Amino acid sequence: MKGSRYSVIKLVESGHFIEKINELIKTTKAEITIYDNWMPKSEHYDKEAQLKDFLNYNFTPQLSRDIVKWWLHKDATTPNWDLISTCTINDKKGILLVEAKAHWDELDNESHGKILDAKASDNSRKNHKRIGEAIEEAKISIKKTYPQINISCDNCYQLSNRVAHAWWLASKGIPVVLLYLGFLDCQDMNDGKNKIFRDDEDWQKCFNEHAQKVGVDKILNNRVGCGKSNFITICRSFQQK
Repeated sequence: MKGSRYSVIKLVESGHFIEKINELIKTTKAEITIYDNWMPKSEHYDKEAQLKDFLNYNFTPQLSRDIVKWWLHKDATTPNWDLISTCTINDKKGILLVEAKAHWDELDNESHGKILDAKASDNSRKNHKRIGEAIEEAKISIKKTYPQINISCDNCYQLSNRVAHAWWLASKGIPVVLLYLGFLDCQDMNDGKNKIFRDDEDWQKCFNEHAQKVGVDKILNNRVGCGKSNFITICRSFQQK
């Protein structure tokens, strides 16, 4: 294990996990305490989290079923997250969603859309169509306030689906912080092929160039109202000691 996934595990296992995460999200009015629950927990329990499982155990089974129904036709996995945690946002139970990166190519390689294999099954094609519809639903809603937003199944798919999931949760009344976290100076990825992030400016430049492709740069650091609640997308960096 190395790169962003390993960096997340190191952060979670450190003795200052809660303190450091709270420093990263403090501008959002969100806070994590020892009473919150997060995934992954450790190197020995490092399964990446799916929202359907997290919602089932930390919110309600109905929300778990609803998010799968919104995202998929049937019989497929929902997106994995590097880190998910419950938290308190403005005195209300919320969710922190973290997408972590350790070098430039992790974002550069995700500029494409969702690829559908030419030999895909009928069920895969239906799932592909449903995912596109889910992202489109989120985009139409967000566009009412931020007309520049252009998330899509066909462009920057991972970023698009992250924003769409944050929107869905907020529309169900759960406030969300969506954190894009760049790990700086990850020497385990410094193999001459990968361009690692030297400092915060390096990471911010990388993320903003990527976010601009689908208008996500226009919602950064802004609370996006989604009816019952809201979400905020932030971009932060962290260097392991």
